[in-house]
Amino acid sequence: MPIEDELGKVLQDTGGTFTADRRALVEGGMARGRRRVARRRAGTVTGSALGVALLTTGAVYLTATGGSPADTASRTPVPSGAYGHFEITAEEIGNILENGMNRTGIGVDRPQVESRGSTGPADPATASIVFEDGFGEAKVTLSVTRVDPSDAEVRRLLVCPDKKGSPYEECTNQPGDRAVKGYTEAGKAGGVHKWDVTTLSPNGYLIEVGTQNVQVSGAQSPVGRNPRMNPGKLRHLAMFVDGSLARDGEPNAFGAVEPGTDPEPSDMLPALKYLLPERLDVYSEGASGAEGHVVLSDRTGDLTYVEAVRMSSDFTGGEVLPDGTKVVTRQLPGREPGVVELRVDVLRVNGMGISVGAYNAPSPKSAKRGAKPMVTMEELRAIALSRTWLVAR
Repeated sequence: MPIEDELGKVLQDTGGTFTADRRALVEGGMARGRRRVARRRAGTVTGSALGVALLTTGAVYLTATGGSPADTASRTPVPSGAYGHFEITAEEIGNILENGMNRTGIGVDRPQVESRGSTGPADPATASIVFEDGFGEAKVTLSVTRVDPSDAEVRRLLVCPDKKGSPYEECTNQPGDRAVKGYTEAGKAGGVHKWDVTTLSPNGYLIEVGTQNVQVSGAQSPVGRNPRMNPGKLRHLAMFVDGSLARDGEPNAFGAVEPGTDPEPSDMLPALKYLLPERLDVYSEGASGAEGHVVLSDRTGDLTYVEAVRMSSDFTGGEVLPDGTKVVTRQLPGREPGVVELRVDVLRVNGMGISVGAYNAPSPKSAKRGAKPMVTMEELRAIALSRTWLVAR
């Protein structure tokens, strides 16, 4: 079984170990809303896509050789326009890293987190965590920079260098704007093994995660084993980070909640509401376990029912994205005359599935209340594919 598939099973088994409480979601949403209003009044342009991400190559190497993750940003062009905002506190980026580590399927004991926030796109947010992984001390680092994903200079960071003179013993370019790099400094530090994963988010984040098998306290000596955070686990950590960052350059309350927060029965409803297009008004809402739903109103009498449901069964057909994610879109007749059902099913390589549906009616069994659903198939697809679902329980 490939390592990423094996990791996916672990993630699926442990997916219920973390979620955000409702107070954190509400407070986070209110704070984000106030900042949005302030920026709009000041004429600041904000983003308009749904969240994604994965990580880098340079931050860990630079740190190990005396530099810092901030040095990575010096080679990254400063974005403008839709990607010209990035604001996150040190506490929030630190919480994202610690919560992500708690979802990787390895034990994280006695974590020590150091972090630094960001107040602008030229300013990377960084965090590191030192912990006991059952075999000694380990360290994982994170760096997030706001970028324009179409910039040629940014995209070069995902290209493996020429083998001649490369610091990496291994380097692969992978689907989904991701590069995985590994190297051993046998001649420099007596067998230190390192891994870096770099991913570029369509939402404009360059996320860098890395690890190494170094005893981080004392003499900084190698521990004589490969890091337990292998490339597959680093990849999923990066996906968690991506899901924890909003499309407008700020954290969302799901990933940045304080580690250890008491869980709610389900995050499906808050996640669905978080991902709805801003033009829509919620008329009513409800949730039960692995399902959340809302009824939308356009203030003219039309109503649309939208639901999001966890699923784990595989399916055939449809579209397969470069990262292996399966997507099926369908338009079906509803139970009552004139009712239309729009449905998008998404199944990720880690086994986590989301089914999102919309009806031009106040419930799947009701008579129609509008010519068509108020959300389009494209909007449903964006909701279903959002990595926010990887952060919510």
